[in-house]
Amino acid sequence: MSRQQRKVSELNSRYTEQHEYQMEQKSKSRKGLVRRLGALSVFVVFVIAATMITLYSQNSVLGSKLEKKQALEQELAKLELVERDLTNEIENLNNLEYISEIARRDYFLSKPGEIIFKVAPTSTD
Repeated sequence: MSRQQRKVSELNSRYTEQHEYQMEQKSKSRKGLVRRLGALSVFVVFVIAATMITLYSQNSVLGSKLEKKQALEQELAKLELVERDLTNEIENLNNLEYISEIARRDYFLSKPGEIIFKVAPTSTD
């Protein structure tokens, strides 16, 4: 046998045992770290997905409520115009001159000694 082919025998010393034990512990700790990071990553992805879904649904609900609000505001504006017209009509119906004018025009009523003539409207072409 040549000097290069000699077998090296392993010494069982306390140092080598401790070193091997430390290496095993590091390996186990790395595996645990990888598992924890993997679980944390899954949790983070789940939380982000849940947040995105919630934001999307809230955005959809908010959009539909804004559309409904605009439609109701338009309806309110129309109803306010109708209310104003009806208020004017009430005020006019409390006015005796307005009532007498309507009675003359629509029902051909006249004051004593008054003669009513109905004249056809003229067209201006």
